[in-house]
Amino acid sequence: MNRTYPLIIMMILMQALICNAAPAIALTDAVQGKGPVADTVIIQRDPAVDSTLVGLSVYDLINNGQGGGEAEIFLNRSESVDYAFKKYIEQNAQKKLNGFRIRIFFDNKQSARAQSEEVEKIFIETFPQYPVYRTYTNPYFKVAVGDFRTKSDAMKVLQVIQKDFPKAFIIKDIINYPL
Repeated sequence: MNRTYPLIIMMILMQALICNAAPAIALTDAVQGKGPVADTVIIQRDPAVDSTLVGLSVYDLINNGQGGGEAEIFLNRSESVDYAFKKYIEQNAQKKLNGFRIRIFFDNKQSARAQSEEVEKIFIETFPQYPVYRTYTNPYFKVAVGDFRTKSDAMKVLQVIQKDFPKAFIIKDIINYPL
């Protein structure tokens, strides 16, 4: 048997993997040394994705009523998974990550310190579910909120916050490990 045939087959399979397709290879008995080589390769693509569902999760569909209304979701998992997850969180709670926050205030006026304290107080009363970080970097007093791993998460919250804090904007920052 010629040594180039396995190499050709491997190249075809690798090309199919790169193209994210399932290969269907039509070769004759020539690969086993019994006759002429057929040079036909058929690469079939995976079926198309339903574009109406792109970007949605099961939870979004249930909450929007498109999934048949209210539903309860039960997860069955062993206690060892819960234990391992709790340990993972405990070990990583002190780590810092690159992420995003929403800046709701920054100023360098004489009254900036008092204003930043007031903004922090109002935000905590209005949105108690998000952590607030008030900092001073000469000459600015700043108030940022949230610990978001992705910009899209921060954008969702920004849309809600901007009703009360219209000058809010997203910043890159070192965030605390989200618990």
